[in-house]
Amino acid sequence: MNDAVTWGAVAVAIGSLISIVTFWTRYSDRVTKAEGAAKAANDLAAEAKKDAHEANEKVTLLSASFSIYREQVAREYIHREVMREVEDRLTQAIDRLGARLDRFTEATMHKG
Repeated sequence: MNDAVTWGAVAVAIGSLISIVTFWTRYSDRVTKAEGAAKAANDLAAEAKKDAHEANEKVTLLSASFSIYREQVAREYIHREVMREVEDRLTQAIDRLGARLDRFTEATMHKG
């Protein structure tokens, strides 16, 4: 009976050792996979942060560029409006000059 208990104890010890090794191997695999997934997620997050920073810089530059463009358009629009007024005044002056020339020509023809 002593032999049976000893062999039983050895079998239990070997079974326990196999269970511990199996558990440790599986746990180690899971930890390794989790660490790999965490590293990959961390890398993706760092890349996304970099992309977001670059996008923010581009938005800032485009916003400044658009502000300058709006100011330029406003200046040119005002300039164009002034040019239209000048053109209208010149056209009216030319029309008046043409009318005077017509009257002068008519007066000269009637005198002559």
